[in-house]
Amino acid sequence: MSEPLPAAPTDDTPLASRSTAIGTAAFLLLALPFLVFGLWLLDGKSRMDLRCEPGGPCTLTRSGWLTREPLATLPLDAIQAVKVERSRSARRASVPIFRPQLETTQGKLPLFAQWATEEGEATAVKEQVERYLAAPGAGPLEVTRDDRRASLRVGGAFTGVGVALFIFSLWLAWRTRTHRRAERAAQASAA
Repeated sequence: MSEPLPAAPTDDTPLASRSTAIGTAAFLLLALPFLVFGLWLLDGKSRMDLRCEPGGPCTLTRSGWLTREPLATLPLDAIQAVKVERSRSARRASVPIFRPQLETTQGKLPLFAQWATEEGEATAVKEQVERYLAAPGAGPLEVTRDDRRASLRVGGAFTGVGVALFIFSLWLAWRTRTHRRAERAAQASAA
């Protein structure tokens, strides 16, 4: 006994190319929010850099994984003091948190994007900046605090899912093209 031949498509038969085209559009629409939100999370400005040339000026910048933006360029006479700000964590187990900040003629400028749980970290940065301000001609100052690890994990996961969905939608688009060719060939042979 031989296998039955597939029936010729009628107007009521769903086309495989139509189904895969709908799937392509659906997965592409699903990938877009993951890609946009993932890239936004990757660019969370959680790295702070304070760079001072010998004798000034000082430049404070913040950056994410994708972009960098300058916050302020300060002449030395604009820096009035360096202090460690203290607060309490808003979490359930309220612990003290610390952040060094410059008090300037332009206002208060934090040197950490996120608060530190160890007072020693904030105090060490404060002392380093105070040593530079006491003798600004002795050499340059570079203070960096990088808190971007959390944004890399979360933003990377969202971006990875978005890229995987986008690649899957490209594969579905290729399958749609293959189905359309097969359907055209079947229509041409039936005619």
